[in-house]
Amino acid sequence: MYEQIYQWLSTQFVDNEMFIGVITASSIGTALYLARAFPATLLRLALRHATVTLEVDNTDPGFDWIKVWLARHPYVRRSRKLRLAGRQYRLDAGQSGESEAWDLVPGEGRHVFQHEGRPVMLRYWIDEENSKGRFLRQHFHLRTIGRSQDFLRALVSEAATLCTEDDRVQVHNWRDGYWEVSCRKRPRPMESVILPSRQADRLIADAQWFFEAGDWYAERGIPYRRGFLFSGPPGTGKSSVVLALASHLGKPVYALNLASVSQDSVLMEAFAAVPQDAILLVEDIDAIRIAKSRTVDKDKKDGAPVGGFTTLSGLLNAIDGVAAPEGRLLVMTSNHPEHLDPALIRPGRIDLHEWFDLLGPDEIRRMFLRFHPGRDADAVRFAQALGRPISPAELQCILMEGDPFAAGEAGDVLDTDAVEVMNMPAAAE
Repeated sequence: MYEQIYQWLSTQFVDNEMFIGVITASSIGTALYLARAFPATLLRLALRHATVTLEVDNTDPGFDWIKVWLARHPYVRRSRKLRLAGRQYRLDAGQSGESEAWDLVPGEGRHVFQHEGRPVMLRYWIDEENSKGRFLRQHFHLRTIGRSQDFLRALVSEAATLCTEDDRVQVHNWRDGYWEVSCRKRPRPMESVILPSRQADRLIADAQWFFEAGDWYAERGIPYRRGFLFSGPPGTGKSSVVLALASHLGKPVYALNLASVSQDSVLMEAFAAVPQDAILLVEDIDAIRIAKSRTVDKDKKDGAPVGGFTTLSGLLNAIDGVAAPEGRLLVMTSNHPEHLDPALIRPGRIDLHEWFDLLGPDEIRRMFLRFHPGRDADAVRFAQALGRPISPAELQCILMEGDPFAAGEAGDVLDTDAVEVMNMPAAAE
């Protein structure tokens, strides 16, 4: 059989010119294809076995570190393909505005540059743009020559240090399925929030103990979670205390708007994506209908669903269910804690309930001194003249109007009797 095939092929090669032409053309085409594909194949093999690759997208906190690092790298000054990246955190001390409200980073595509004497190949691309124009996924792909991870690990460590060295508080918002850095706020001293001294000390001590007590929880087999409820009238500084705590402890804040969460699975995903060593903030929890009822309610006036498709049971499971994350401090704020479902604020979910009241005379005096340092006598007279409890937000507006003791200022913000008290000469010391 093989001899017959061999004889037939021999005959074709000798007598059939068309067959000879087809075989010759096919051979040349195959040779050309292999000649063209061989270098690419060889390059792929070399990259696979002689380089190390780091991939990160904007669903990971490290993405922002790399972006800031690239914006500071000398390569960005030479690159001819750039992208404008907004920056909301470069407010320098002593300036009334941002020193530079934007960054330039390498644009979409491929880039090659050197870092510490080694070549770095960067690819940046964006995909999955939604109907609202928001880019759901951005990717950095970093590659360097060598088989050790040490270089890329050092690069990430350098980027993380660069991004956090100014002690600014990172504030993240949940958008389109991932936590996005919305801004970096200047640290707020705890003393800038006017609270009774024991209350401030208690909050700091409790939060600091929690973040250092991972082993304590593990030894006792207790889920490593803790919850705070900050309640009080509007404008009493509940959210400000969260920022001050985050500044004092050096922790990022993950702010979740429950009204924007469409269903329980998304809520669970948002909670699960909060990393350890962070503060998860849920503001105005009493304004969310699901916090008051265990069923998805409907507005009786117009039949519109309230709170999307999330349920109270979904919220409770996200807080401390079997799949709930650990190692983060949950802080909820409420103007009306009496409206909250008891299951939401029971011990184990809420471990510390702090009431933030209106300011009394001593707190008014202390806040006056923050705006007018050294004027102790005036601070006492001002607190006496005000003569009523007041929220920090309202008092701040009054003090920002100007010096209450200046001619014409007091009458705009205080009643006539209070102005008369303030205009009385200070008692001789």
